[in-house]
Amino acid sequence: MPHLFAGEPDDRQSESAEASMSRFRPRYRKLTDAEVVLHDELKTKATELEALFDKVAPGRYRSLAYTALEEAIMWAVKQLTA
Repeated sequence: MPHLFAGEPDDRQSESAEASMSRFRPRYRKLTDAEVVLHDELKTKATELEALFDKVAPGRYRSLAYTALEEAIMWAVKQLTA
């Protein structure tokens, strides 16, 4: 899965490493090529796990598994992009 952003940084991205960070991230720093690759790997693996979860019978526990997977990827990406 290719990285979707291929253009120039927009107003949400900061070129400055000294840009102040907020918990709510009004601006994003530009990721390195290695970080983009890792980001895409995380999302790809999550999609693979989601496909495996689809093979489990529907129910509350499967729904909880999806939620836990979403949360795990969210936190991993948040740390990667911090």
